[in-house]
Amino acid sequence: MRYSRRPQARTAGGSTVYIIAVNLAILVVLLGGAEFALRAIQARRLGPEAMRFPNTMMDRWTGWRNTPGYKRVDIRHNAAGFRRDEETAMDKPSGTVRIFLLGGSTAYGSEGLFRDLDPDWQRLDNRDLVDANLERLLRKNHPERHWEVINAATNEFRMHQHFSLIPAKLLAYKPDFMIFLDGHNDLSGLMDAPAGDYNPYDQTPHEDLFRAMVYPKTFASWLVVNSTWLRNNSVAWTFLQDRFTPSGFKVASDTHGTEAIPVPVKLTDLDPAQQQQARDRMQRAVYYPTMAKRLQNELRFEGIPALFSMQPELILSVKPFSAAEKKFADYMRKISGRRNVYLYENLRPEISRLMAQTAQEQGFVFVDLQNAYDDTSEKTFTDYCHLTPKGNQLVAQRLYATMEPRIIAELIARAN
Repeated sequence: MRYSRRPQARTAGGSTVYIIAVNLAILVVLLGGAEFALRAIQARRLGPEAMRFPNTMMDRWTGWRNTPGYKRVDIRHNAAGFRRDEETAMDKPSGTVRIFLLGGSTAYGSEGLFRDLDPDWQRLDNRDLVDANLERLLRKNHPERHWEVINAATNEFRMHQHFSLIPAKLLAYKPDFMIFLDGHNDLSGLMDAPAGDYNPYDQTPHEDLFRAMVYPKTFASWLVVNSTWLRNNSVAWTFLQDRFTPSGFKVASDTHGTEAIPVPVKLTDLDPAQQQQARDRMQRAVYYPTMAKRLQNELRFEGIPALFSMQPELILSVKPFSAAEKKFADYMRKISGRRNVYLYENLRPEISRLMAQTAQEQGFVFVDLQNAYDDTSEKTFTDYCHLTPKGNQLVAQRLYATMEPRIIAELIARAN
């Protein structure tokens, strides 16, 4: 006789486990689908290799640096981590003049951060940058040597970070000349640091992130480590993080800073506390030429000449503004507030004056690029300090004019 087995009823615990497993499977499928879809979208937008790793990485000497081999539709790093299409050979070819460009995001070639105010917003390709323009000028006008102008700039870098970058990374490539294109990041540090003696190492960005990654002892550190891992490996996580934690400069539609800002801002336009803060910050102007002098001494020891330049600031420009630049300038004044606008208008020129004086005393070359756009109505700024292809071209022309003829002749002679 055959007996049929009656199906056994699931226990309540078994049903719960089954439901959880099914829901987890659905969630994995949904998240995987979202990740796959976003990767496909970003690959079309930014290039198929842009999702492999971020464009910067932690560095034990400089805090962070450019990721070697990073590629995006507009940005390409070579194997050494320089923003350059050509590889940079450690053994410099005979007859080559090798120049390094150092600086922050303007020298690096970052796109504008006021994207929602800019109807002509665009990404900047490697060929549109200061280094590429200067290299083309040198190769065209002095074909008797092979010229390399290598972009060694890094987003957010300040002058003190060059001290570590030069011996740790650049000297091995046997540079003949170095150009520093700085200004905005150090100026921001001088303005925003709390009262007291200014220490740039205390003001270097991302210290909390660095400590959380290197000494992960707290729950907050655990969150940072895992968030960083997800950001480096998940396009969906990066998308959500960027979507819901926007930076202040990227959201140009906020309402911060609604007071009217006089033109120009006088010390008497500030309240008593702001006046004292402004006086204290003005005393810090000497830091910038002191740092340039130290860099010059470091390079002089290595036998490498240098050119120091200060980048243009939109808020101080007297050029005929395009419609977008007028919006950028108005917005920048509003979000900066009276105290910082006063410092832009007074601390920045004082630093330039001291730099020119120090250059004459110490025998190095300095050029202030603030007036590089005075005669052009074409759009040269993409926000408060970043530049259009035309802006980069004009900066390169000014740098070339500063180098011609004496510096170029000396560099040609060095390459014999």
